[in-house]
Amino acid sequence: MTTRPHSITATVLCLITLSMVQISGCARASQPDVASQSDAEPVIVESPISSNAYGKWEGQRRIDTVVIHYASAIYWFNEDFQEIVGEDGRAYANSISLTPQNLANHKYDWQLVKAVFEAYGVSSHYAIARDGTIVRFVPDNDRAWHAGRSKMPQDGRTGVNNFSIGIELMASHPDDDPTVKTAEDAYTAAQYESLNKLMAMLCEKHGIEYVVGHDEIAPGRKTDPGPLFQWDRVRTEDHAPVVCPE
Repeated sequence: MTTRPHSITATVLCLITLSMVQISGCARASQPDVASQSDAEPVIVESPISSNAYGKWEGQRRIDTVVIHYASAIYWFNEDFQEIVGEDGRAYANSISLTPQNLANHKYDWQLVKAVFEAYGVSSHYAIARDGTIVRFVPDNDRAWHAGRSKMPQDGRTGVNNFSIGIELMASHPDDDPTVKTAEDAYTAAQYESLNKLMAMLCEKHGIEYVVGHDEIAPGRKTDPGPLFQWDRVRTEDHAPVVCPE
């Protein structure tokens, strides 16, 4: 989900989707809780997003799809965004002494991105930091607002938020960020490793059948995860997760 200056007033990762993102109640300087995990599962940092950014789901949600997004805080100091960012987001930015001059050093800070999501009322279930840290914003069984208007290319189903898990990787598109020139600039090896660990866990819990990009379910409207994402590291030619048993 990525957001550009002209779309800032729309809806970001997705966002609405996570488009302009790059999203306050929970973006605090205090340390989030780390979930208790078995040895077979990745360590996940729990950082619940505010309730305005996702929807509770009654009953058991059927999940068979993972949607990959990217997000960053490169537009943090955009004038329109500064008018809507929440108090907690501002407090966190102040706690790290964020300025336009040092934003480049913090553009992939997941807590800033979370504040962006909350400001726009959007979310993903998980975020993966550049060092591979996995953060959970929304419980799997609830509906994160990450896909927006969307349609599966495989079977034509619409409303992808209803049956998917959204995963945001802290990254940006080369059209938005001139420092992103290569695949290695775009995503880190640690992010791919954590993404596959997370998807293995999701496969075991939900039976994931498809891994798709936001740009594939909302073509022409979204661009994430972008041209430098290495799909062969995470899915097969049939769009199934490489880490999931057939």
